[in-house]
Amino acid sequence: MCGFFITNNPKINQSHLSVIESTLRFRGPDCSSGLIEHAGWKAYHSRLSIIDLNSGVNQPVLDKKGGLLVFNGEILNFKELGRNYFGCDYASDSILLSDLLATEQLLLDELDGFFSFVYVSAQGQLKNATRDRFGVKPLYMHQVENYISFSSEPNTLKKLFNAATNVLAIEEYRAIRAPIFSGTYFENISTIDPGCCFVRGEYFNCLDYLCGNYTDVSLDELKQGLRKGLETREVADVPIGLLLSRGVDSNLLKEMGDFDKYYSIGFKGDDDIEYLKSQNIEGLTIIECKPEEYEADFEYLLNLRGEPMSVPNEVLLFKVARRAAEDGIKVLLSGEGADEFFAGYDRIFKWASTVNKFSIDDFLNMYCYNAPKKESRLYDIFSDLFSSRTFINPFEAVRWFFIRYHMPVLFRRLDFSLMAAGVEGREPIANMHLFSLAAKMSANTLVGQILGKLPLRDIIAYYKGNKFSYEKKVGFPVDLTKVFKNENQLGSYELWFEKNLKVLK
Repeated sequence: MCGFFITNNPKINQSHLSVIESTLRFRGPDCSSGLIEHAGWKAYHSRLSIIDLNSGVNQPVLDKKGGLLVFNGEILNFKELGRNYFGCDYASDSILLSDLLATEQLLLDELDGFFSFVYVSAQGQLKNATRDRFGVKPLYMHQVENYISFSSEPNTLKKLFNAATNVLAIEEYRAIRAPIFSGTYFENISTIDPGCCFVRGEYFNCLDYLCGNYTDVSLDELKQGLRKGLETREVADVPIGLLLSRGVDSNLLKEMGDFDKYYSIGFKGDDDIEYLKSQNIEGLTIIECKPEEYEADFEYLLNLRGEPMSVPNEVLLFKVARRAAEDGIKVLLSGEGADEFFAGYDRIFKWASTVNKFSIDDFLNMYCYNAPKKESRLYDIFSDLFSSRTFINPFEAVRWFFIRYHMPVLFRRLDFSLMAAGVEGREPIANMHLFSLAAKMSANTLVGQILGKLPLRDIIAYYKGNKFSYEKKVGFPVDLTKVFKNENQLGSYELWFEKNLKVLK
């Protein structure tokens, strides 16, 4: 897990290193490369060492053919690929990826992991600029004239190129708390889409799998997929912990995995932490956040990120990750992906499973915090998004949207909040091992009379009983009116918008 910047823009030089360091070094506190020059490009990399702690694999990686790689994330099946392609055991996924690129043997479909990377040939030709299938790792881009720059943080590009604020992105933020269509909050700074390479185009589209080819998936098959997701996401040369709540997803990982350290956080009296206290779980650390601590960490994160945060829980994720880092933990596992793959957002997926025709108005009223008005730009974007594609049924239309557009926002929350504490976030459910199984499951299999995610609930019931498994999901709210000064007597949502949007002024 790292941060990188790479550009062929001649305006960028060594005098800009301080800006790059200030916006990217937090993503890789173990090593900083400085600004390296290569065939008309300049590259920077900061490293958080997770696989192969040897300093000899710090980046950028220069291969024997003169190509240069900057890489963020993990290729978790790197040993298998190394044996298949080169007949040897690799200790570093970065070196394996570099060798595959240098020998032009890379097949993106074979990579099991989460990643973004850019590869430039010895002659300075951009050969690859790729993001993983589900958008776990970020990859932002700025393009002007014939020059292009990539970065792990939009704030780096914003500061280097003095980018103006994108007004449409603010409209998206007020409606859905993230610029899911604009990509970023800044003009001329976009994001590489999940499952895409800037040079070679799309290599994965989740809609191809959501085509109504439903088959019976047994609980044993699903357990095997969960175990595979856990097994691969535990590939690391550093200590690993689990983020634990009262929810089905994290408890499923707890019961099926083997962890020594668990971490949870909330405010005094919160349902989640009061429940966890009552369970007497060995190795569990519970943090009670105080309002004054929350406000100080909010201001720190907002300035570090340089753009609005999505939800108040991002601050709590940072705090709990910082505590885990004090214990030597460098990887934290979390349950993202379960709700999107297995229809866990009960109200909206229940609606989608019962209607015969998709209604954009009904969808927006359920999905948005503030639904966009008809004939607004954002309303038209949403409408065109669904009308320009063919879906087998309304349920798969909604599942596609959550996987393609909503889930990367969750990954961005986890990625930034944990990286700010020097910890890598991993999602054992959000991978092809489980997606390929979930895609085979129909709405009737996944959604009941009230609750969704039925197969996962059936599995956790084996460990914790039906009462726990079929308990209605309780939110994880932060009452911001108890944290910030609120002279205008705003509600918690509006107060959140006000405090965050100030970073764009």
